[in-house]
Amino acid sequence: MFYAPKNALHRKVSRRKFLELGGGAAGALGVGSMAVGLGTTITRRPVYAASSEEAKWRQYEGTKLVFMSENTPPSFAIRDNIKAFYDKTGIEVEIITDGLPVVQQKIGIDLRSGNSDFALNYVQDKPIGAPFADFFADLTPLIGDDTLPQDPEGVDRDAWFPNFRDACGLYYDSDRLIALPYDSAVACTFYRQDLFEKYSKLFEQEYGYRMEYTADTTWQNVLDFATFFKALKESGEDVPYGYAQHNGSFAWTTQLDIQRLQFANGRWTDFDVDDKLGSREPGPTNWGDEQSILIMEKQKALGDVSHPDNLANGTLELNTVYQSGQIAMQVQYHEFAASVENPETSVAAGGRTGYGPCPKGVPEWIVNGGPAVNGTNCGIGGIGINGNASDDVKRAAYIFSIWATSRDTQFNVLKGVGGTPTRKSVMDIPEVQKARQRPTDMPNALTFDAVYDYGIKDPHFVLGPKFPEANEYHNIVAAEMQSCLAGRTTAEETCNRIKEQIDNLNGV
Repeated sequence: MFYAPKNALHRKVSRRKFLELGGGAAGALGVGSMAVGLGTTITRRPVYAASSEEAKWRQYEGTKLVFMSENTPPSFAIRDNIKAFYDKTGIEVEIITDGLPVVQQKIGIDLRSGNSDFALNYVQDKPIGAPFADFFADLTPLIGDDTLPQDPEGVDRDAWFPNFRDACGLYYDSDRLIALPYDSAVACTFYRQDLFEKYSKLFEQEYGYRMEYTADTTWQNVLDFATFFKALKESGEDVPYGYAQHNGSFAWTTQLDIQRLQFANGRWTDFDVDDKLGSREPGPTNWGDEQSILIMEKQKALGDVSHPDNLANGTLELNTVYQSGQIAMQVQYHEFAASVENPETSVAAGGRTGYGPCPKGVPEWIVNGGPAVNGTNCGIGGIGINGNASDDVKRAAYIFSIWATSRDTQFNVLKGVGGTPTRKSVMDIPEVQKARQRPTDMPNALTFDAVYDYGIKDPHFVLGPKFPEANEYHNIVAAEMQSCLAGRTTAEETCNRIKEQIDNLNGV
C-alpha cells in the first residue's frame, strides 16, 4: 500500500509510437496470436470443462499481459518470482510499479479512454476502486466458468480475512465483484516498549497509572504519553517525542488518520450509508455535528504535543521518523513492521518495538451515544481486470489473478519481502504460526495478533467513505485538517468548512 521503492519507474511508449509499431509487431506474432494493447499479446488454445487442470492453466500459453500495480511488497515479490507463473501457464506478465497517485492516474486514463493497455490493475479500495468501479470487469462470470482454473479454496468471503473481499471488490452493488484481495495495509500501534518500561515509574508519579500499551489503551492515554515525552524532552532529557500524525502531502492517509480517531469514539462515520458497500449518492455528510467537532479538537490537541515536523510527515516519512528514534509511538500500517525490525536501518529493531491494536475511544469524548472501540482502518489492494479488454484477455488475466492471490503465492511473498496476506489459510501454515513470536524470520507476522485477530474484526473496523468522489473528499479533509492543526482555523470552523464542501461535491 505505502511501500516506497528505489526503482519506481514506468516504461513509457507513446500511443502514436505503439500504433506505428503495431502492424509489424502483429505480423511477427504468428498464427493464432494477436497484439491487443501496450505490450499485450493473446494466444489461445481451446479447452473444455472436461479438460485437464494443466490444460486449463496453459490454454493461453504464449500470451503476454501487463499488470499496473502500486510499489507494494507483493508486487515486488511476485515480479521477482514471476517465472513460477510462466512455467505453470506459459503466460508472460510484465509488472510495472509506481507510487499510488501515479498508478491511479495511469489506470484511470486507461480505463476511461476505452483502452486496455493495462489488462491487470491494482485496485486500492478507495483511491482507485471507488472512482473507477464501473470500468472494471465483473469477475463473477469468470469465477463460475468451469473452463478456467479456480482456486481450490474458492473466492467467497470466508476465504479471506473479514471484510477484505468486500473492501476491495464490491462497490455500490453487492452482486458485482471487481477485484480479489491481493495485499493489505491495516493500521495498528507501533510503540517503543523499551522506553515505556524505562519511563513508566516517572510517568506514573505524574499521571497516576503505568505507562503501558494494551488493547484497552485509549486515545486519552496516547495524549498523556505524548504530553509526557514532549515535556521531558523540553526539560533537556535525551528522549524522543511521544507521537506524530500522518499529515503530509498524501491526502488519503491524512484522512485515514482522523478517521481512526473519529470512529474510535462512538463509531462515527462520514455518511449514514453501508460502510462496506458505499454509495453513489451518500447524501449529506455528518461533518459539522457535535461529535466531529469534539474529535477535531482532540486531533488538534494531539498535534500540539507531537513531533515538530507533524505537518510534513506523511506515512512514509513518519515511519522513517520512528525508525530513527525520533518518536516513541506511531499508528502505522502493519506492512511496515518488516522495515522497523531491520537492525541495519532501524534503532527500533531487536525487540524494542511492541505491536498493539489502534487506540480505543474515550467514553468522555463520546457525545453521540455510540461505543468506544479500537477504530481500525486500512487499505486493501485487489487485483482487477480492465473492463475494456477482450474476453480472452480477461480470461488470461483471471488466471493470473487466481495464482497471485492463492495461499502458496501469498506465503512465498510473506517469506520473501514481508508481504501482508489476505487469505485466512496462510495463518494455518506452521511456519507462519511460529513466526508470530520472536525470534522470527517474517517480521510482519509480529503484527498479526493486533491486526488479524483483533483490529479488522467488527466493531473495530471502518472502511468508508466509498463514493465516486472519494479522492476529492480526501483532499478536502486533508487541507482543512492541516489548516486546523496549524492554528489557522478552529475545530468548529474546520468541520463546518468540510461539511460545506463535501455536501457541494455530492450535490446536497
